[in-house]
Amino acid sequence: MAAKFLSFNQELNEAVDLKDWVKEEPVPDEPLPLRYVWHVWEQVQQDDRSKEYSDNTRDLAAFDTVQKFWQLWSFIPQPSELLDHKRMVRQDKNGRSHVVDAVMIFKEGIKPMWEDPRNATGGHFEYRLSYPQMSAGQIDEYWNNLVLGLIGSTVEGSDHITGVRLVDKLSQGRHSCIRIEIWYSKLPSRDVQDALLKEINKCMATKIDGSVGALPRADIKNHGK
Repeated sequence: MAAKFLSFNQELNEAVDLKDWVKEEPVPDEPLPLRYVWHVWEQVQQDDRSKEYSDNTRDLAAFDTVQKFWQLWSFIPQPSELLDHKRMVRQDKNGRSHVVDAVMIFKEGIKPMWEDPRNATGGHFEYRLSYPQMSAGQIDEYWNNLVLGLIGSTVEGSDHITGVRLVDKLSQGRHSCIRIEIWYSKLPSRDVQDALLKEINKCMATKIDGSVGALPRADIKNHGK
C-alpha cells in the first residue's frame, strides 16, 4: 500500500483523505484563540541588488484564532504545488510581476530578518528537501506538521521559536530544493538547542495516525551575535 501524507493539495495522489480522520462537527460561533498572534510575510526575488532586504519583504496578514488561520492557509500554496513548476507571483503598485521566493510566519512584533533583536542572537534549523529524492507528499507533511504544531503550541520549547520560513529554491539547478527554516531566539545552552531540535523533528515526522515516520535532517545555523 502506497504511503499517504498530510497534504492540502487536492490534486496530490499521496494525500491522506482527511474525511477518514476528521469528524464532522459544527463550527463554533466563538473564536478559538491561539497562544500567540502570528503574521504571514512574503519575500520577493531581488531584481535590484542595491535594495535593502527589507524592501523585498511584506507583512501580508495576521491571525490570532484557529478560524483566521484556516482562512489564510487556503491561500498559501503547498510545497508540492511549487514542485509542479508553479510560482508564487505578486504585482507591485506599478503592475509589474515579481516572483515570491519565500513565505514566512513569525510571531507578532518580530520581523523575519536576522537584524531583528529576537533573531540576531539566535539561529535557525535548516532543512533542505530535494525532490524527487523525497516525495512531494512527504515535503508537504513536514511543512504542515511544523506549522500546525507551532501555532497550536504543541511543540515543547516553542516559546523560543520566533518564526518559520518556506523558501523556494527549485530554480537552482542540481542543488534545487524546498528549504524549511525554523528560527529561534538566543538559547541558554546547547542541551536546550538539542532538545528543541528533537521536538521539532518529532513534530514534523509524526503521521496523522500518531506513528512517527522518517525523521528529517537539519543543519544548525547560528546568527552570529
